[in-house]
Amino acid sequence: MAKVSPSGLCTLLLLIFIGPCVYLCRFFFLKCKSRSRSEHKCNSVKNDDAVLAAQTQAGDDGEIEKEDSLGSTAYLFALIGYAIGIGNVWRFPYVIASNGGSAAVVAYLTCAVFVAWPLFIWELILGQYLRRTFIDAWQAIRPRWLSFGWAQFLLLFIAQSYFSVIIAYTLPYIASSCREPLPWTDGTTSEEFWTDTILNQYDDLNDKPPGPGPIVPHLAIALFVFWVITFFSVAFGKKVLAKITYVTVIMPVILMIILVIFSVQQPGASEGIRFYIGKFEASELGKAEVWATALGQILFSLSPGFGTAITYSSFVSRKEDVYKAGMIVCVANSAFSLLGGFAVFAIVGSLAENEGVPVEEVATRSGTGLAFITIAEAMTYFGNWQNAMSVFFYVMLLTLGLDSSYAWTETLVSAVESTLKTRFEKTEVHTHYVSLVLCSIMFLFGLVFTTRMGNEILDVIDMFVGTIFLLAVCFLESMILNLDFGFKRLGYALKAATYKTDRFPAGRNLFPKWLCVFDFRVTVPLLTGVLCLYKIVYVGMNPYGDYPKSLLAWGWTLLAICISIVPITIWKRQKSELPAMEEDPIFRDFLNQNEEEVDLADEKNAEVDEETPEKEPSEHLADE
Repeated sequence: MAKVSPSGLCTLLLLIFIGPCVYLCRFFFLKCKSRSRSEHKCNSVKNDDAVLAAQTQAGDDGEIEKEDSLGSTAYLFALIGYAIGIGNVWRFPYVIASNGGSAAVVAYLTCAVFVAWPLFIWELILGQYLRRTFIDAWQAIRPRWLSFGWAQFLLLFIAQSYFSVIIAYTLPYIASSCREPLPWTDGTTSEEFWTDTILNQYDDLNDKPPGPGPIVPHLAIALFVFWVITFFSVAFGKKVLAKITYVTVIMPVILMIILVIFSVQQPGASEGIRFYIGKFEASELGKAEVWATALGQILFSLSPGFGTAITYSSFVSRKEDVYKAGMIVCVANSAFSLLGGFAVFAIVGSLAENEGVPVEEVATRSGTGLAFITIAEAMTYFGNWQNAMSVFFYVMLLTLGLDSSYAWTETLVSAVESTLKTRFEKTEVHTHYVSLVLCSIMFLFGLVFTTRMGNEILDVIDMFVGTIFLLAVCFLESMILNLDFGFKRLGYALKAATYKTDRFPAGRNLFPKWLCVFDFRVTVPLLTGVLCLYKIVYVGMNPYGDYPKSLLAWGWTLLAICISIVPITIWKRQKSELPAMEEDPIFRDFLNQNEEEVDLADEKNAEVDEETPEKEPSEHLADE
C-alpha cells in the first residue's frame, strides 16, 4: 500500500515556500534598512520597477509613459519566462531524437539564427516604437491588417487553451511523486500510468462511442487549479506579475542545473549524450520534414508570431535597449533547451542501458509523452532520491509552463482591455474582471482536452494550429513588415530608442546589417512560407499520426477558420496611421543631426563595442 514519501513531501514544501520566504526576508531587510535612513534616503530604497517608473514618466518627446509600465529588469525576466517554457523540455528532446540527433540540433540552431531570433527581435522593436498591443499595432501599420491581428488573437487563445492542459498534466505527477513507492513502479509501468491512470485513454479510437468521451475528473481538477493560479498571477497588474516571474524564472534554471548534475552521473548517461551531440547524420539535413519540425519547435518555443513580444515591449520605456534584451532572451531560450537536452538524454541513455536497447528506441517510443513516460520511468534510478528528483522535475515543468502561460494570458488581457478602451470607448476597464472572464472561457474550452480522447485532440490541434498556422502567421507577419513597415523604419526605431545613450551616442544599429537585411528580405519569409506549404501538403498526403479521419477533420476545420479570418479587412484602402519617417517626431533629433556628426558618433559606437564591457540593462535607461 502506498504511503507518503517524506523526501518527496519535504522537497515539494521547500519548493512551494522558497519564493514567499525570499520575498518575506527581502521585505524585512528593506524595512529595517529604511528605518536607519532619513526620509530622503528612504525614498531611494525602492525596487527596480518603482525606480524605473519614476525615471521614465516622460519620454524625450514629453509623452507620458503607461501607468502600469514594466521596468528594465522586470521586462527582461518577463521575456525570459515567456520564451523558456515547458516545450523546451517536453517537446525539444523528442524533436531531436526523431530527426537524427545532432543533425536536428544543427537544423534547430540554423532556424533560430535565420528565422526565429530576428523575427522575435523585430517584434520587440515594433512594440516599443508603436506603444500598442499587437492588434492595435497591426492596424496602425495599415488598417487592412486589423483582421490579421484578430487571427493572431485566435491563435494565441487556442494555443493557450490546450497548452494549459499540458501544464496541468504535471500536477497529478507532482502529487504522485509524494507517494512511496512511485505509483508507476508499483505493479504498473510508466506508460500504463500515463495512458490509463492520467489520461484514461481509449484503447482504440476506431472502436469507441461517438464524441470525445467523458471528462477525466482529476485532469479537470488539475486544469481548474492551473487557471486559479494563473488568474491570481495576472489579475492585479504587471508589477505583481513581475514579482512572481522572478521566482518562476530563477527556480527552473536552478532545478535544471541540479537535474543535469544528478543525471549525467547515472550509468549509461554518456551513451545518451553521445546520441544527442555526437550522432550526426548529414543526410537528415536533406529532408524537408527535419527543417519543418525544427523551425516549428523554435517558433513555438521562442514564440514570435503570438503577439506577446509586441505587447510586452509596448509597456517599457522608450529608452530601453530592446535589441540587447532580445538577444539575451534568444540565447537564453536556446541555451536552456540545449541544457535540458543533456539532462533528458542522460536519463534516456541510462534507461536504454538498463533495458539493453538502443538509445534512439527509448527516446522516440513515447513520442511527445517523453517527459511523462520515459523520464518518469527513469526516476527509479535515483535510488533513495527518486521521490525528491521526481518532485524536482515535475515542479520544474510546472514553473516553466506557468511563465509562458502568464505571458500569453497577459497578452490576451491587454488586447481585450485595449479594444474595450479604443473601440468601445470604455473609460475604465478593470483588469481583474477581464482576466476572470478570459480565464473562465479558456478553462471551459480546455475541458475538451481533459476528455478520454483529449490528448489525441490536443496533438492534432497542436499540429494544425500550433505548427501549421503559426508558420503561416510568421510568414504573413514578415510580409507585412516588408510591404508596409520597412527595414529602414525598423532600424530608425531601434536607433531612436538608444540615441544619445552612453554606450551608443548615435543610437544602436541593427548589426550585422547585411545579415539583418538578408533575414528581413529572404530567409524569414522564404523559410516560413515554404515550410508552411510543405507541412500542409505533407499532412494532406500522409494523415497525421494515423488518427481517424473524423479527428483530423477537427484540425483541418480549425485551421480553415483561423486562415479565413486573416483577409476579412484586407479590402480596406486607408493609409497607414504612421507618419512619414522624416516627419516622425520620434526620429526628429537624430534625423536633424549633421551627417558628419553621425559618422563620427558611429565610429565611436564601434570603438565602444570593442572596448567597453556591457552594463546592466537598467544602467543606460535614463532619459535625456
